[in-house]
Amino acid sequence: MAGKISWLTSGLTILGTAGAHGLTIDKLVAATGLSTGSFYHHFGSMAGFKKALLAHFEELHTQRYIREADTAGPDARARLNLLIDLVLADAEPGRLEVAVRAWALDDPLAATAKQRVDAARLDYLRELLHDCGYPAPAAEQTAQILYLLVLGAGAIMPELPPDQLRVLCERVLA
Repeated sequence: MAGKISWLTSGLTILGTAGAHGLTIDKLVAATGLSTGSFYHHFGSMAGFKKALLAHFEELHTQRYIREADTAGPDARARLNLLIDLVLADAEPGRLEVAVRAWALDDPLAATAKQRVDAARLDYLRELLHDCGYPAPAAEQTAQILYLLVLGAGAIMPELPPDQLRVLCERVLA
């Protein structure tokens, strides 16, 4: 299992720095130090790897955040604050989000995964905001504003520092 995680971790790193076109077996082998036989053992093909990589991205950068935020207990505002803290503490997603979105423009599998990720994130934000007392339309709009704010901050150069982004999120929530 450690080999599979190494492949996927390296794949996300390469994706975030070189884009989907940078995902080659040669680059993955160089990054992991593992053999091509190990690659084929775990994924069967590059298509199998890309499918697993997208699932790994979804788990690591969406489902994990949701699970961890839910550990804050029944207080919706505490869960929302923890979610924001978790997302802003993670240095990787800005470039990776841009790379996955660019990949989704050309690849139906990546597009489907990205749509699923966006829907899960927005649904969770909307649910948290509704539980915080926002009426349905305001919960929907505020979820979209927060999501677009965080995504947009990762797309500008240089990226907005997490402490500044936290201030902006708080302003939206005020």
